[in-house]
Amino acid sequence: MENKPALSIIVPLYNAEKFIDKCMSSILAQTFTDYEVILVNDGSTDRSGELCRRYQSANDRVIYIEKENGGAGSARNLGIGSARGEYLAFPDVDDRFSPDMYRELYDLAKSGNYDVVFSGVNYYKQSEGGEPVYSRTDNIKAAALHTQRECRENIMTFFPTTTIFDVPWNKLYKRSVAAEHNVRFSDTRRCQDAMFNLDFFNHINSAASTDKAYYNYLENTAEDVQRKFPKDYINIVIRYYTHLINTLTGWGVYGGDIRTHYDTTFVLAIYSTASRFDNPLWGLSKKEQEEYIEDILSRPEITAFLPTAQVRDDAKDKLEILKSKNAKAIIKLRKKETSKEKLRQNKLLMSVYRKLKNSMILCKN
Repeated sequence: MENKPALSIIVPLYNAEKFIDKCMSSILAQTFTDYEVILVNDGSTDRSGELCRRYQSANDRVIYIEKENGGAGSARNLGIGSARGEYLAFPDVDDRFSPDMYRELYDLAKSGNYDVVFSGVNYYKQSEGGEPVYSRTDNIKAAALHTQRECRENIMTFFPTTTIFDVPWNKLYKRSVAAEHNVRFSDTRRCQDAMFNLDFFNHINSAASTDKAYYNYLENTAEDVQRKFPKDYINIVIRYYTHLINTLTGWGVYGGDIRTHYDTTFVLAIYSTASRFDNPLWGLSKKEQEEYIEDILSRPEITAFLPTAQVRDDAKDKLEILKSKNAKAIIKLRKKETSKEKLRQNKLLMSVYRKLKNSMILCKN
């Protein structure tokens, strides 16, 4: 009888030759060893395939799969179909994680036979030299939920930030849940992680979290972010939040603090998408920028949502400006915000400069 691993670690990759060695080092350094690694090459044109084959040859726990380019979602789906583990993990190839991450999460999962378990996340920015620099940590409380109702009613407490809720890489998922309900990643190039989680959470009867942050996420540069957002990104935003609100309504929890939280995130997502009018990669004229915003605000799903949206105080100004459908006002507000952010960054740089200068003077004395 074939021995099945406890954990299937599924890593989608595309043109990732500069990340593969460090990613595999994080995996191979795990104190938990009852796993298989499924490397799914999503049509890379660099040396990614060659590097993956080397790891496959050197370690019988490594499985290598090649496919035509279709996005991270389709790559993960192929990995799910090949997985044999009791639980599934989905790290990104350019991130790192604690050597104890999978041991701690698997022990937590088995302690209550939980359908999903997760930890907090440490975020790092890329320095000019290419080295990761610590940015912040999204921590969560240690908790355990033991019924479907508990999971649904406590979703706000259990998932206090969208990063914890949306992402797949800080979690272990019970494979049998995904298999029984055919839960898979969508074909969208953005928000596929959040939609997968929403579909998976729709079928869970238990969940648990640790108050530790094991996963180290490397944030994208501004240019990377710009490249990831197509001009029709609002279609993805609408698709996700419509699905989210319908799901929460079906659970009977779309009200009170939960509604305020997710209405606020929807409003901020609309504003953020509209504010991408000046993406330098699009090269829109002033007239085209206004037309881009007007198109977003004329979407029937958005015009139906905004009048009844219940938001936190920090989003009320953005809600009102979106309801006005005034593209020029949005452009003006966005430019004002950009100027404030540049001023804040300059003040921060000057503060660092003064500290360095003072320390040099002290050293000379």
